[in-house]
Amino acid sequence: MGTQETTPITIGLHEVSRVRWPRQSLTGDGKQVKVAVPLPRLPWSSASVEVPMGESAQAGVDKVTQLRRIFGYVVAPAVIALFVIADGLLLWGRFGDFRPDGTLFAVLGVLGVVLILTGLIPDAVARATGTPYVTRGTLRFPRARTDAVEQLAKLNPQLPLGSATKV
Repeated sequence: MGTQETTPITIGLHEVSRVRWPRQSLTGDGKQVKVAVPLPRLPWSSASVEVPMGESAQAGVDKVTQLRRIFGYVVAPAVIALFVIADGLLLWGRFGDFRPDGTLFAVLGVLGVVLILTGLIPDAVARATGTPYVTRGTLRFPRARTDAVEQLAKLNPQLPLGSATKV
C-alpha cells in the first residue's frame, strides 16, 4: 500500500451485507475483487464474508487462513492430547503405583499454556501485516486507506456510530 495514510476500522458482521463499499479498495493493491475473509470457526469450515479489496489482499488473507488451519488441525489436538496424558498420569498416580514428581505436571502445564497461546498468532500476524480478518463478531481492517474510509462513511451514514470508526 506504499506510503498512504491508513486507519484501523471495524465493521460488525451483522452489518456487512448492507454496507455500500467505496470504489477505491480499503486495502490491497491492484484491481478490486471480492475476497472471502474466513470466519474463525472450526478449521474445516468454509464460512466467510466476501469483501471487495485489492487483488494483493488475497495473499494476506490466505496466510492468516493457513495459520488458523495449522492451529486447528495440529496445535489444538496436541493440546488436547497433552492434557489427556496429564490427566492419565494424575489418575495413575492417585490410584496406581506411579508417583510422579510435581515438576512433570508443571512442565506439562506450561507446555499446554504455551500451545494454547499460539492460537493468538493468526490475529497478531493479520494486525502486523494489515490483513483484514474476522474476530469477535467484527470484520477488522488494521490498515484501511484513510480516503477510502472517508468514502465508506459517506456512503453508509446509516451505520451506527462505532461500526465503521477510526480507532
